[in-house]
Parts: sequence; structure tokens; C-alpha cells
Amino acid sequence: MRYILFTSVESFVDEVDLIEKIFANDVDYLYVQKPHMNERELERYLLSIPESIRMKTFLCGSPSVAQDFSLAGFHQPVDWFVRNADAALRAPGLLSVEAECLGDLERISPEVRSKIFQVIVKNKPEEIPDNVFVFCDATELSGDVPNRAIVSGIWEFADSVSAWGRLCQK
Repeated sequence: MRYILFTSVESFVDEVDLIEKIFANDVDYLYVQKPHMNERELERYLLSIPESIRMKTFLCGSPSVAQDFSLAGFHQPVDWFVRNADAALRAPGLLSVEAECLGDLERISPEVRSKIFQVIVKNKPEEIPDNVFVFCDATELSGDVPNRAIVSGIWEFADSVSAWGRLCQK
């Protein structure tokens, strides 16, 4: 079982501390989604994340910011990769794509597809390849998904660290 943890869109007190504690319990990758942060706030946020976690962090958004902070890579929807194929091919770091279903990847050029490290899908495919993660809500988790991208729910628990531990034992 492999896990991706998405940050909440909104920041909250002790978020980075909770991320560190959760990361100690079987998280493979962290996806930072902070669309409401300005550049300076995002910089401070990324610098507050320990380097060992930043090396496994994908930024939902700007490839250049991901590079500036030596993150693992960046994450964008399929449409971004279709419109920005040249930028994707030039991008350093790993690429992660968000799709409704695996068939959506056909819209991306073969060259860019060959460079994609991870795929996160909203609709669970019948067969889940190793580099494919399925969007899940921590409060409604299906036990038959081997690779889970926890995009919501975990931050809603009073003790999200304990909730994560229980989640990983399912």
C-alpha cells in the first residue's frame, strides 16, 4: 500500500508539525496545494517543511517554484500538460498529472507521457498500475485501493496523526 498526502487548501496552525508526524507513518509523497498563498507566503511555507520531506514533495502549481525549492516535482491537471507540452518536457524534477480516468492520458503527447512519474485519478480503474494513485477521502476510504491519494478528510479529525495511523492499518 502506498500513500500520497495532500495538504489542505487553507493553512492552519501546526500544519507543518502535523505533516511531519504523519510523514513518520508510511507517507510516500506530500502534495502541497496552497492556491491562496502569495509567493512570499508559499516560500515561507515550503521552507518550514523539513528537507527530508521536501525531497518527497510535489507542488500543485508552478514548476518553477518546485524547482526553486528543490522539491521532487510538480503536479498539474491533464489540460495543463496538453497546453504546455514543451514546458513539461523541459521541466526538471518529476511530473505528476491529475486525470478523471486513465484514458484521459491519451490527450497528452507520447513524449510527455513517457516523462510522467505519477498519475492521480478520480475514477478508480479496474487495474491500478504501480505509478497510479486513486483520489480518496480519509473518512470514506475503500479497502480495495492499493495506492491512495488522500485529498481530504484527514485534516477533519481531531487527531489527524492518530487517524492517519489507523488509516494505514486498514
